[in-house]
Amino acid sequence: MSNPETVTQEGDKPKCEGCKRAVEHLSAVLPFSVLEKMADKPLRIRGVAMTAGMSRNFNIYTPEELSAFASKLVNAPVYIEHVSVDSSVGKVTKTDWDGHALWYEAEIYESEVADKIRKGLVQHVSVGADYEAIDVVDGKVPHGLHNAELSLVAVPGIPETNVQVMEKLEDKQLQEKLSQTEDQLTEAQKTIEELRKQLPGGSLLKNPPKMIAVSEAVQLIESVLPLPMVQRSWSLGPQRMCQELRRAVQQLKQKAGGS
Repeated sequence: MSNPETVTQEGDKPKCEGCKRAVEHLSAVLPFSVLEKMADKPLRIRGVAMTAGMSRNFNIYTPEELSAFASKLVNAPVYIEHVSVDSSVGKVTKTDWDGHALWYEAEIYESEVADKIRKGLVQHVSVGADYEAIDVVDGKVPHGLHNAELSLVAVPGIPETNVQVMEKLEDKQLQEKLSQTEDQLTEAQKTIEELRKQLPGGSLLKNPPKMIAVSEAVQLIESVLPLPMVQRSWSLGPQRMCQELRRAVQQLKQKAGGS
């Protein structure tokens, strides 16, 4: 708040003796929120942000330091070549430390930058951060990394860093799953064909016909056949029928492997 300024105007009379009129200039810094949403979805990318060991800048990153730093990289801005807020093109959404490499996932909101990434023109990232202390040995060993940012760069400090488009990764994973499903369906079809071969005359229906053993069928037919002496007393028609039944019994015995 600025200091009050005495204002004197002709014709104005103070209401009380010693009273002064003043004009005050006020200002305030208030938080803001974005009301508009992007029409297009951001480009999702992932890759290696940092690895344990020495970088090209002779910084030595220990596994313990990177493990503690991983969560601090979440929600960090994504810049172009570590420049300024004006070059911000996205933000980090997720990180994961696997014991050797610090992985990141990020969203890119600038369409021109997203197109360059899709075309493979941007392939590396670099992490910028402040530190609380540093040990100087054969290189510089920073401790207490914080206030992080991730930048898309042409020449990274850590060669192993990379940028992968998650849309392509998801498409590749989907294709692999579809291929596996096709292989499983082919294998299932082969199994069905094998079962059909083992069950001639039957089918893999919901209510397949009932089947009995050949030996049981032979016994049923022989149980109703009359003795030869009885057959000779019959007329030619019944005798012919009995002969056909005995021939069927012989065929069934042959299929069952009997004599």
